[in-house]
Amino acid sequence: MMRITSNGSSFVCSIDGVEGAPWLTFSNSLNTNFSSWDGEVASFGDRYRILRYNTRGHDGSAAPPGPWELEDLASDIIGLWDALDVEQSHFVGLSIGGMTGQALALGWPGRIRSLVLADTRADFTGEFAKFIPRLIARVEAEGMAPLVEEMPSRWFTADVMRARPDLVERVRRMIASTTPEGYIGCAGAIARLNFLDRLSDIDLPTLLICGAQDLGTPAVGMRQMAQRIVEARYVEIDPAGHLSNIESPDAFDRALAEFLDAQPR
Repeated sequence: MMRITSNGSSFVCSIDGVEGAPWLTFSNSLNTNFSSWDGEVASFGDRYRILRYNTRGHDGSAAPPGPWELEDLASDIIGLWDALDVEQSHFVGLSIGGMTGQALALGWPGRIRSLVLADTRADFTGEFAKFIPRLIARVEAEGMAPLVEEMPSRWFTADVMRARPDLVERVRRMIASTTPEGYIGCAGAIARLNFLDRLSDIDLPTLLICGAQDLGTPAVGMRQMAQRIVEARYVEIDPAGHLSNIESPDAFDRALAEFLDAQPR
């Protein structure tokens, strides 16, 4: 673990894998940290140089003054890549990480070798557009405690909630490590999400992955996203909720490996 100062802020990061191998960057969901990708480091660290980082305001990364936009979160990645002399990287983002990946692909496509968008969305509409402002208001009033208690049941399937208390507790600790400023800033950026009509501009090898039981970023929306991206493939994991890589790691990593293995080295 290390701290990298870039883009006017500082980030807690981890670099793993093989020196000199192609770079593979992971961006985690809102209210988690880079340890959510531990399984992927184990699966891909023998053939990639892996960068993971904690998003602004998450588990030790700084929270500069807001408001923030998703383009700001994407420019954080560019800053990290520049600090590490990374010319190009494969990119995998889940939830807000996937929204950040869309901003990255639209603003800096030449820096991306391939794009993976997992359990994410491209618009701020419907029930989601009502849910996020309510959570922002609760965090402003009460801090992170309500999210620590409530979000796991929204993220995981009922079977996992019953059978994997260890996993649920691990995620609760991640949520608790997020600062209110980090949550409010990132959730505010999500509230201005508006990439759906621009997805056809993404001209990169792209994989979309979604848990079939994802409540926050439903599979139907990700299927529609895949139809708009020129070179997109779509994989649905059943069963899996929002944190599909944590709940169903074998299926997630299999889909990711098949996609990455098809890309030029």
